Amino acid sequence: MRKPIDSAIFLGACTAILYSWSTANYHGFLKAASLDSDMMERSFHQVIYGGLVISFGPILLMLLVVSLSLFFWSHAVLPSYIDWVRGSVKSKRRVIKIRRYWIGKRTAPSIEKQEKFRFNRVALCSLAGVGFVLSLAYFEYKGYQQANEVIYKHMASNNSPGSMIAVLINKSEKELRYLGCGAKNCAGIEENTNKVYYFTQSSGYSFTYTRD
Repeated sequence: MRKPIDSAIFLGACTAILYSWSTANYHGFLKAASLDSDMMERSFHQVIYGGLVISFGPILLMLLVVSLSLFFWSHAVLPSYIDWVRGSVKSKRRVIKIRRYWIGKRTAPSIEKQEKFRFNRVALCSLAGVGFVLSLAYFEYKGYQQANEVIYKHMASNNSPGSMIAVLINKSEKELRYLGCGAKNCAGIEENTNKVYYFTQSSGYSFTYTRD
């Protein structure tokens, strides 16, 4: 009987994965927007919440694909295969022949089974590691893509009214295209000069737009 996974270990692993995904995504965004990572440092809660938000879509899509695949396998492929094997002696002989070709007739000793099981675990962990690295690259690319889209719209003077903020910098009010906020500081880019301004959240800012 398998031991149940400790809830603390499961929660810690989920937290680490969300933290890594969120950090990769944010790093891609900062890199594309040419923002300083020290000035835009986020709090732990911001990182975890960001990871949770960006992972909703891929996780739901993965669950949907896996569910549909399992449904198709259990309700279509497997019943058809079983009916085909049961249909004739020739089919049974063909299946046995293929099985013996790959597995053989010999009975594996316990030490061989143990080593094969160990190999399967190592292979599974390796595949999980590769998948995790690929997921980091994916989320970093998504952040990079998101920042490029924001910068492209700004350079084309296509900023939406709701994306503009009014900020008081050096006793002068400036209207900036909002780029994001860290734990203490925020950043925005000016529409005409394309200068990037960093300002503290305590200085105060507000989203502004003009009604038609």
